[in-house]
Amino acid sequence: MKVNLKFIIPEIFQTIFFAIILFFVAYISLNLFINVNVYLLFSIAMLLSIIDTISSACEKRKTRRITRYLSEFSRFLLWFSLMYLILSAAIYLILLIVKIPIVYLAIIYLTIIPLISLYGYIKANKIKIKEHDLFIKNLKEEINIIHFSDVHIGSINRKRLLKNIVNKINSIDAEIAILSGDLADGTTPIEIDDFSPLADSKMPIIFTPGNHDYYPGLENVFKAAKNANLKVLFNGKMEFKGLSIYGFFVSSALKPGVTIENSNDFSMIKSDEVNIVINHFPIFWEEFKDMGVDIQLSGHTHGGQFYPIRFLLKSTFKYLRGVFKEDDSYLIVSDGVGTWQAPIRWGTDSEILLLRLKRKVE
Repeated sequence: MKVNLKFIIPEIFQTIFFAIILFFVAYISLNLFINVNVYLLFSIAMLLSIIDTISSACEKRKTRRITRYLSEFSRFLLWFSLMYLILSAAIYLILLIVKIPIVYLAIIYLTIIPLISLYGYIKANKIKIKEHDLFIKNLKEEINIIHFSDVHIGSINRKRLLKNIVNKINSIDAEIAILSGDLADGTTPIEIDDFSPLADSKMPIIFTPGNHDYYPGLENVFKAAKNANLKVLFNGKMEFKGLSIYGFFVSSALKPGVTIENSNDFSMIKSDEVNIVINHFPIFWEEFKDMGVDIQLSGHTHGGQFYPIRFLLKSTFKYLRGVFKEDDSYLIVSDGVGTWQAPIRWGTDSEILLLRLKRKVE
């Protein structure tokens, strides 16, 4: 059997990199308290990394309960590694100034990160409904719209999350729901019934894909979405109660050098209509605004999901999270309802947005 090095080599590097990260973080943390056996510690780190690589590879072919559990365990390991790396760096800096008794150090290590993790896990699994009033010119009738994004159905987020979403949606007084991308995660193949709980929504759900929807195969995601009675809107337009709704995928992140002029045909947007654009990435708002778009619905960023990533993403995305308004045009960037990598939120919410569109009084 011929081995495809194109796929094997990246997984080897991933295994080694993960092992080095785990080893380094464990070494600097444990070295504060005990003499560390370097060889044993690296062997454990390598074993955990191999388990992560194997479970991830298996999940990409077919999802199983055991490999899902192992993948979730690995994601938590990465989370703890990042947090303990930051905590250890802070402790080492403090120890340069003041001496801290070993018992206090042990208490800090055994309480702070676990408590933050428990809090973050609860936050990630509790969906909040947030309401915003948007005042729109030329609105024919007032209407309530639900906006959510970044569900990330895959190894960690499964049908239970979709059922929770539907229960929340059905409890809200709205006419239509819009999902602005990343329904799938890409960590597992998408089967035809993977999104089936969404079929229980009492209102129509419009879905425009995001970057993660490409990873398991866009056609697979579309088939599963349509099987769940979602309206797939991709590089097209639909009318709903006086609203012109467009679904695009415009990403300079996936394709460097892409501009809004050469990526899609936007001539269908009429400036005298009430226009809503769905674009997964919170970019090109200024260009869409100049075309006469009243509302752009985006996601992708997860609001940063947790500290300190929030600080890092703020320098990458001008519009990281929340509601932005300029010249009677709105950009709505959702924190998302699911999570990416570890199911942890710290400083952000798992959210569904209720947007109340009201007539603007001149």
